[in-house]
Amino acid sequence: MRRPSSSHWFLAALGPLALQGCQDAARQLSPTPVMSFARAEPAPLVPRLIAPQVTDPDIDWVPTFNPQFNHHVVWLDESRPANGKLFVFMAGAGPNSPRPRCCQLVQQEAARLGYHVIGLIYPSNIGVGGCFGGGDPECFEDVRMEILDGVDRSAFVDVSHANSIDNRLTKVLLYLEAQFPTEGWSKFLHKGAPKWSQIAVGGHSSGAAQAALIGKIRHVDRVVMLGGPAADGPPEATWASIGETPVAKYFALVHVRDHFGTAIFANIAAFDLERFGDPVQVELAEPPYDGAHILITDLAPQGGFETINNPHLSSAFDVQTPLGPDGTPLLRDAWRYVLRDHETSGRW
Repeated sequence: MRRPSSSHWFLAALGPLALQGCQDAARQLSPTPVMSFARAEPAPLVPRLIAPQVTDPDIDWVPTFNPQFNHHVVWLDESRPANGKLFVFMAGAGPNSPRPRCCQLVQQEAARLGYHVIGLIYPSNIGVGGCFGGGDPECFEDVRMEILDGVDRSAFVDVSHANSIDNRLTKVLLYLEAQFPTEGWSKFLHKGAPKWSQIAVGGHSSGAAQAALIGKIRHVDRVVMLGGPAADGPPEATWASIGETPVAKYFALVHVRDHFGTAIFANIAAFDLERFGDPVQVELAEPPYDGAHILITDLAPQGGFETINNPHLSSAFDVQTPLGPDGTPLLRDAWRYVLRDHETSGRW
């Protein structure tokens, strides 16, 4: 696997677009965007909110800043044909994030594509910041692995098995199977554990990194990276490589003015997604975007470019993602593209 030492390949692929965007942060690069979602805005879906402790009393981690957001967010659009897959969405790190409630629009879109959807709440306030400057290149992977499976690997985190992603996902699936036996949640379990081959994993920022790491060690149906993987040590995460999940199943969507861009683009380069073509700017093109696995955007986020975090959040966060005049998410087609099996899905 080729592992470039910087994101220069990405800037070269963007050419004048990237350089122009960096020089003039007040001006959009696409004054006349091409958008292909000329269809009525569907009615919002209503999620189920499930407290993790209801699924397993041994789960005891609760977000301290926003404990009222201590819920998995579960979606199922029974008006659409099921695609037989589960989409697990993981929010990024940060004490102020409302966890999976941050990003309900993209989760709804997955449900409309036929996915069973779980916005998973997990110990996402635990970042990898303690690894910087420590001189241990394996630290970042150790932290993320402990968050995933609860095996003690790092002094910077303390995640029990009960609070791990693995256990939380297993227990909410068992709960849903028991409470709603006709909805088909059991198909995503095998011998009391997640059936990863039927599961698409995705997330935003640090959640995108968790999804990518799961894809490395387990064969999943899809890996969807929104605004990530973000900083896991320069010039790229040492763990960022293709493993059990084929590279053809990895997709990324990034804002070109993301302030984590250097790290994100280096990580994407490490996954070798450019083998499927140059990045495609979604507001200047239509699906299927020439088959690209790297999508970029320079659409103005809600709140504009003045707040540094807005472009980073805009690929997934409801309150930053760009909207059309009628409230339609302008990234809807991009979300649908990275979420769906477009090789066999037919019309867009």
